[in-house]
Amino acid sequence: MKEENKKISLKLGDVSWSNKLGIYYIDMRPSIIHYTDNIYDGGFDENGVPMINDGTGNLYYSPVNICQYAFMIQANFFEYKNEKDSQTLAACMMVLENTKTETETSVCWIQNNYNKRYDIQPPWVGAMDQGQALSFYARYYQITKEEHFLNQCKKIAAYFEVDIQDGGFKRIDDNGNLWFEEYPSKEPSYVLNGFVYALYGLIDFYRVNNDQKIKKIIDQCFITLKESIHLYDSGYWSYYDQLKKELVRYYYQKNVHVPQLESIYLLTNEKIFLKYYKKWKKTMNPINYAFVQIMYRVLPRFRNIVKSLK
Repeated sequence: MKEENKKISLKLGDVSWSNKLGIYYIDMRPSIIHYTDNIYDGGFDENGVPMINDGTGNLYYSPVNICQYAFMIQANFFEYKNEKDSQTLAACMMVLENTKTETETSVCWIQNNYNKRYDIQPPWVGAMDQGQALSFYARYYQITKEEHFLNQCKKIAAYFEVDIQDGGFKRIDDNGNLWFEEYPSKEPSYVLNGFVYALYGLIDFYRVNNDQKIKKIIDQCFITLKESIHLYDSGYWSYYDQLKKELVRYYYQKNVHVPQLESIYLLTNEKIFLKYYKKWKKTMNPINYAFVQIMYRVLPRFRNIVKSLK
């Protein structure tokens, strides 16, 4: 990560239950530097839609990157009503429309790349892709008033019912809690930020159409977070997931986990989310960060030693 990216500070956007969607839950506009500095090495296509380089020179569209870029453009559009922003949003939506996989009952975006980190063979569908697409479609529906996009929201939300063994990302843990896996790995990974982003999508869909079945799913997700959030706490920093338990980068701590926990607290008024929001925010001091940098190197080696002794 480039040094200047560490200075990015994302603020909360529209965190409410209003049926009128505003700026995304986390206002992602400061992280537009990721695209202007081309850290994904893919640049933009001729219509201004961001692309990703797979490391071999092949460029492809990533649903998550397109949606997050769209959230940045959308926030500007909400404030300034610039026609160029409207055109960029339409171009981003067109790519999602052209790359989706649709059946009579559902819509999803299929990943055709091998995921080395979690050993996931293609094809696979991730909850974060699905959730952020749901958020974008819901907002685009409210901008355009075109029923097509609301109907697509219903199909996108329907895919949240597909279990992992059936090619989806829905999983029930040993405690009976509901999870939507960003990475539907064979062994549960339970990536925190991906689960929350997926949850944002469901909340947006509920806010738009007041579907009580979706609200019940949302409430189940809040229960999952309440009972599991402590598993992401190292005592001095936060973990990325439950499988590898790697400490998150400073950027994630400051701009993802901390604002996500703040937003979930504001949506639920549950004190446990306030507790970890304050705790993780407080950990971002120079001394603690220096310790985390050391632990980045020490923890993986220690775990490898323990693993070899088993």
